[in-house]
Amino acid sequence: MRKNGFTLVELLVVVVILGLIGLVTVPAVSKIIRDARKDKESINIDTILNAGYDFIQKNPSYMPVIPSNPTETTVVEGTKFCTQQLVCEGLLKSEIATSESVDDFKGHSIKVTYYHQSPTEEIENSKFFGHYLLTYQEDSSCSTYQCTGSNPS
Repeated sequence: MRKNGFTLVELLVVVVILGLIGLVTVPAVSKIIRDARKDKESINIDTILNAGYDFIQKNPSYMPVIPSNPTETTVVEGTKFCTQQLVCEGLLKSEIATSESVDDFKGHSIKVTYYHQSPTEEIENSKFFGHYLLTYQEDSSCSTYQCTGSNPS
């Protein structure tokens, strides 16, 4: 005679099936989360570099001095500026500036480099604006930057 309820074997089968579903879904979900964080970081860095380009348009003293007759191989290093200056100038919202995905924002700068001809290799955390390459980089001299208008570089 059968009582109402499930047998131990039936319960074990359900637990095993749920375990198999978990084994399949947990890695997939964690990969989706990891990819989303990576995409967010990439978008934030792109936003920071766009704000950096706006900054050098308003402050041309940060642009490299270009020779009068540049050749195809001409590369001129420009001045760097702390990314915190973008917040001070109102070009970047502080929510992006302090985003966890771009680590400690205050300890970073943007370096401006002139390339007459774009390099063939891709440069990490960089973006071209015409002949100007802006590179987002770690910079300990910017970790204590305050909105005073001075550049620690």
